[in-house]
Amino acid sequence: MRPLIVKLGGSVITDKRRRFAVKRAVLKRLARELAAAEQPLVVVHGGGSFGHPLASEYGIAEGYRNERQLMGFSLTHRAMEELNAHVIKALQKVGMSAIAIQPSACAMIDDGRIKSMELEPVRKLLELGLVPVLYGDAVADRSKGMGILSGDQLVAYLARELGASRVILGVDVDGVYVTGSKGDTRAKLVRKITPSDWAKLETSFGAPKGKDVTGGMANKVREMLALAERGVEVEVVNAAKPGILKRAILGERGLGTRILAR
Repeated sequence: MRPLIVKLGGSVITDKRRRFAVKRAVLKRLARELAAAEQPLVVVHGGGSFGHPLASEYGIAEGYRNERQLMGFSLTHRAMEELNAHVIKALQKVGMSAIAIQPSACAMIDDGRIKSMELEPVRKLLELGLVPVLYGDAVADRSKGMGILSGDQLVAYLARELGASRVILGVDVDGVYVTGSKGDTRAKLVRKITPSDWAKLETSFGAPKGKDVTGGMANKVREMLALAERGVEVEVVNAAKPGILKRAILGERGLGTRILAR
């Protein structure tokens, strides 16, 4: 059976106003919702208040420039391991056989894009019935020395290589908004995005708020459009609202923004 890939946004599971702050009650609820999955499942999560501030402080995404960044790289990765441990623990508490997969140990990027990734263990773990849990990470970059592999790029790559049936991105808003920003009354929720729509919509996104080193919502859409063109259905839903993620996992459509080939 083809796997379902679910991304838990960092803004959903952490409090971005405070470093290293997990939204424990939210994570506990999301774990219960994920447990409703009736097919092989891969979970990916973002960095939120764990990875983004450190990666920004040390300029990891810009590549290696000085020795100080080596400690920044190490600290960023450790922070993501700590957040991942919280996610794994929450999933295990609801009976899910979750297992961490460290992207920096199996992926190589070049100028910020994945060039290779060892996925044979992931395939075998899925075959056994385990739930691989990956995350955005600080990784080695062939041309720049070091860089950030975003959870969104990771989701798109995994979906292609593992033949995913569907991708669900859990964020902290009702979907993709354009012409304004989160909380702006002028912002409009877009229910469907296709490659032909994107040229008009792309200019409506502002810069990501806070210390987001992976491009915010606009980058999510770009990554997912490339995936949709390969025939994989994607939907961006509000995982901050109880029950929405579960409904999406169980197959309900139209809960947020669908990203489709046409």
